[in-house]
Amino acid sequence: MGQASFRLDDDIENWIESRLIAGQNKSVWYRHAVETMMYIDPVLDEIYEPYQYDERQELIEAAIQKEVERRKNGVNNPNGN
Repeated sequence: MGQASFRLDDDIENWIESRLIAGQNKSVWYRHAVETMMYIDPVLDEIYEPYQYDERQELIEAAIQKEVERRKNGVNNPNGN
């Protein structure tokens, strides 16, 4: 099994730690992040080159925001009115 080692800015590390429950190891969060990207990247490969990190990130952020807004509106207005 592979094992990664890398450095992060303190702000990023603090943010990740804020997302964990008490006693949870950061490696769980990192594993989830990498596994999520493993499923998303093949779809993004249809429109971007593998090295186009910024473009991929922008699309993911926009798509997530759009879906969150859609779901929030659906919850507040379940009949679409």
